Amino acid sequence: MVCHNRSHNLNHMKYFTFFFLLITLPTLAQTEAFYVQKLAQQLGGQTEVSVKNGRVDIVTDEYAIEVEWANNWKHSIGQALWYSIQTNKKAGIILIMKDEGDYKYGIMLQSTIDYAQIGDKIKVWFYPQDFGGSFESQKLEEKKYRNDLDEKGCDYWITNSTKVRHNKSCHQFGKSKGDCGSSSDGKACKKCGG
Repeated sequence: MVCHNRSHNLNHMKYFTFFFLLITLPTLAQTEAFYVQKLAQQLGGQTEVSVKNGRVDIVTDEYAIEVEWANNWKHSIGQALWYSIQTNKKAGIILIMKDEGDYKYGIMLQSTIDYAQIGDKIKVWFYPQDFGGSFESQKLEEKKYRNDLDEKGCDYWITNSTKVRHNKSCHQFGKSKGDCGSSSDGKACKKCGG
């Protein structure tokens, strides 16, 4: 009897987890490209500027800026410095925070910069706070963006750097820097089949 109840409870938990993911994945799939475009407008910069061995997210008169999800903060330091060298501009990093829990990544980033004594070489901003926003307004923007993608009929997402095509059911859909595409664009994702 105990085994049956435990099995029954595990099945309920699996269904709950599946439906929770189904509901939250569109929000989690918010793309960096959305933020790059928005922030470039706000900063008066150009987006996706090609340099040797890379592409700068935002270039302003003063900065070459890498935009990165807070939990990927480690990726941002090297890219920002490389883009700074390639553009002869100051290095900048904008960390996209999903909620207050992401501040720990900002602390890790700033601690690393301070330890390496390169604080005078890299400027760090936190989105949405350093841009006059809040987590609540950010969630509303993300919801509108996802609705716009649906209205646009975006069924395939093409990652800029790899040209890999992800279909709407793929966990990579909309997560990378890229844009909507068709079923014949790029190469099919090995996991979702594109």
